[in-house]
Order: sequence, then C-alpha cells, then structure tokens
Amino acid sequence: MTVTEKTRPAGQDAVASVRNRILDVAQSLFAEHGYAAASTRAIAQAAGVNLAQLHYHFGAKRDLFKAAYLRGAVQVTEARSRALADLRAAHAGGPIPLPELVRSFVTPFMLNGQTPEGRATMRMHARLHTEPEDISKEVLSTVYDETTLAYLEEFARVLPGMDRQVLCWRVYFMMGAYRYTLLRTGRLEMMSGGALDSGDFDRAVREIVPFLCAGLAAP
Repeated sequence: MTVTEKTRPAGQDAVASVRNRILDVAQSLFAEHGYAAASTRAIAQAAGVNLAQLHYHFGAKRDLFKAAYLRGAVQVTEARSRALADLRAAHAGGPIPLPELVRSFVTPFMLNGQTPEGRATMRMHARLHTEPEDISKEVLSTVYDETTLAYLEEFARVLPGMDRQVLCWRVYFMMGAYRYTLLRTGRLEMMSGGALDSGDFDRAVREIVPFLCAGLAAP
C-alpha cells in the first residue's frame, strides 16, 4: 500500500467512484441518445444512484452533459498540446511540415476512439451539431479554442502565402472531414461492399492525412 493510499480518506474514494460511475453512464447515454432524449432519471437509474445524488455531484442536466463531454475531450486537447510542443522543439522554431502538423492535429481525435471512454466522447462530439446550440458552442469553446488557434498559427507559418480567411475556411473543412469520419454512418462499408471498416481508426488516420494536406495546400 502506498503512502497516498494510507493517508487518503476512504470517503474520497467512495465519492470518486460514484462520480466516475455516473460519468460513465452519462457519456454512454448522451452519446447514444443525445442531450434531449437522455434523461437524468435514466442516467441515475443506470448508474445505481438516486436523482438527489446525481444532482449533488453534478447539478443540473446541462452541467452533467458538460462534465461528461469534457472528461474525454480534455484528453484530446492535452494530447494535441503535447504533440505541438514536441513538433516545435523538433523543428527548432521553424515551420512544421504540413503532414506532421495535420497528423498531430487529427490523431488525438481519431485514436481517442479506440477506448470505450474515448468512443463515447467521439460519439458525443460527432453529434454536437444536433445538440442545443448554446450548449454545443459553450463546450467547443471551453475545450478547443486555445489549441485550435495555436494550430491555426502553425498552419499559417507553413502556408505563408495563403489568405487568412481562406486558411480559416480550409481548417474548418478539415474539422468537418474528421468529424464525419467519427460518425461511422455505414457509408464506407456500403461503398466498399463490406471490405472496409469505418471503425479502423489507424487506417482512417493514414488515409485522411494526405487528403487533408492536399486540401489545405491546394491553389
């Protein structure tokens, strides 16, 4: 037993366990049914708690949705920040080659979908456009603005002749491409006659990086 385990009050472990159980269920149900259709009563019941406990830990349904979304999304932005810092160091402050920059931007998002928690986060993200606009804008701004703007500056450095507004459009289109990929609509399986799996995130990264680079750098 570690010193931390010896000195940490047992009550803190119990609280963390309840919170994590609620978040697990909330992520799953919000991802499957969306904000409107996933009731707090259903989440509480599936998590084995009563509504009073759920509201004690997370407050209103809106706050629970934000907590469930941010739980996984923060992992993406932290991975992006680390990747960008590593690339800046590797290239000694010079422009980062476009394929490396694109790969470091999309990989945390795509590969986060390989874990159950990550898949729930990605499914919540992919359907954000169907959620109430004020909620979707708030969570996107809270978690992604800082890293998105940092990457935008690096894209501008490696594509120095591009008009800023054109660059913003292209980065916006890039976000749309990987978001649609995460939806897993079955269209890829249909077009390939079942030969391809839209859940093959390693393959998705390999295919999407050159596609996005060509779009970003097009005349």
